[in-house]
Amino acid sequence: MSAFTSLWDLLRSALGSGPILALLWPGMAIAQVSVYHPFPDSNAVWGMTASCTDWNCGTYRYIQDYMAGDTVIDGNAYTIIAQSVSGDFEGCSCTIPEDLGAGFLREDTAARKVYWRFPSATSDTLLYDFTLEVGDTLGGLYGNTGLCAQGIFTVQYIDSILVGNSYRKMIVFQGGPCNPTAIIEGVGSTNGLTACYTIPTSFSIRLDCFTVADTLLYSAPCGPTQISCGDLPSGVQGVAWPVAEPIAFHPNPMASVVQLVCRAGLCPLDLVLRDVTGKAVVRSRITQARSTLDLTALGKGVYMALVFRNGVLVRSEKLVKQ
Repeated sequence: MSAFTSLWDLLRSALGSGPILALLWPGMAIAQVSVYHPFPDSNAVWGMTASCTDWNCGTYRYIQDYMAGDTVIDGNAYTIIAQSVSGDFEGCSCTIPEDLGAGFLREDTAARKVYWRFPSATSDTLLYDFTLEVGDTLGGLYGNTGLCAQGIFTVQYIDSILVGNSYRKMIVFQGGPCNPTAIIEGVGSTNGLTACYTIPTSFSIRLDCFTVADTLLYSAPCGPTQISCGDLPSGVQGVAWPVAEPIAFHPNPMASVVQLVCRAGLCPLDLVLRDVTGKAVVRSRITQARSTLDLTALGKGVYMALVFRNGVLVRSEKLVKQ
């Protein structure tokens, strides 16, 4: 059985689609989704395929969003969402859709809502609302006047989906069992973490797989691929690596010297090291893929390393000096 299974499908196969099922389903669905399941706080990867078709040919690429640390903006805690993108597998000249790219995710678990903040924004915008009921329409980024506006999306029904070992609420707007347009607690959207909602057509992004700590919790129904949750194909001509490609510090904890390692194409980078009071104690311009930083002059303790590219925060990590 797939890691992603509809309780509705399980009941339908066991009982059929007669009156008994219709009577049992509403109460059982409510029981399964009474507990809110938040997003993980780390080690999550969303693997997606973005594709388009033009008559008898198609072009596609793989997109991978992943959690890359935490940060605080205007007093609110955010998870940094980084992104890697494969090269294009071209078959024709159609334009492949894109999602929102790298940015910051904030979840209000009490309100059961998730917010998105672009790197250059001064505030965040509603991304997911898990309090929606049947007949409600989408707001925020996906609302009729939002950035991803593509018409009015109305909740058609609410399902209960097995993700890993727990059932999560799935709010369905359109589509069928193989290609639903829906949002899932603790996972995101069936169109990808930040992809604009579309009815699966010749121009769309699909969430293929969702992993936490390398454990597969979700795979798209009806012929999924898990390529996008592994190492993205990098030998294809024209591979593009956005600003959010992983940046690592070694060793951590450290004694006096630490290395910052990143993909060469990301340079130059700007590093700011802050102490526990928030004071900037180190500022450095990183121009090489492997740079050594001598922190002998700093006292023992915990520091926050912030890495910027073209003024945009692309990585934050706690460093421990022993």
